[in-house]
Amino acid sequence: MADYIRDEEEQAERLRNWWQKNGVATVVVIVLAVGSMIGWRQWQQHQSVEAGKASGLYEKMIGAMPTGAGDGDAGVVKTNAEALIDQFAGSSYAGYAHLALAKLAVQDGDLDEAASQLRLVVDKPATKELEHVARLRLVRVLIAQNELDAAGKELGRTWPEAMQGQALELKGDVAKARQQWDEARDAYASALEAMGGQGGSDRVQMKLDDLNRQS
Repeated sequence: MADYIRDEEEQAERLRNWWQKNGVATVVVIVLAVGSMIGWRQWQQHQSVEAGKASGLYEKMIGAMPTGAGDGDAGVVKTNAEALIDQFAGSSYAGYAHLALAKLAVQDGDLDEAASQLRLVVDKPATKELEHVARLRLVRVLIAQNELDAAGKELGRTWPEAMQGQALELKGDVAKARQQWDEARDAYASALEAMGGQGGSDRVQMKLDDLNRQS
């Protein structure tokens, strides 16, 4: 019994010594761990709320986009696009907002504004996909502005396989605008091959047929 009590006293003494050396640090670690866990959960909740807010603004923007048939509401598009750009700068949502504003500008005939909006995405894209989409649209605007050298420079970049057909089609458009008929035919033919009969191939075929009729 005495040995048992002595063992208990020795253990208690070791515990007191350990606590004096490490107790405060242990409490700090525990507090920090709990605080970090609470902070992480709060951050996750905040991110969830923000994502829902951005998604709501995006849906309103897209839902109000005019399609050219007299529907839509450009004012609602602009309001929600500007909110996305202001509140979620640098995100994909902001990038799509710039694309939406560029589309409105094209519909209004303001090509300078459209190019400006598209360059904001091209220069600082949230994703590579957004960069490529914005660059293709920028090329179309540049061609419409007869800025053929600038358009050609943009097309000279590397394109993902999924967008090769569109890029080649635009190369054909640039060559056609320069009245370089053979180069345009070659580009359209290459675009058709890259598209493989998928979306846009009918349009490219019409362009190629028009060129062939001219010769």
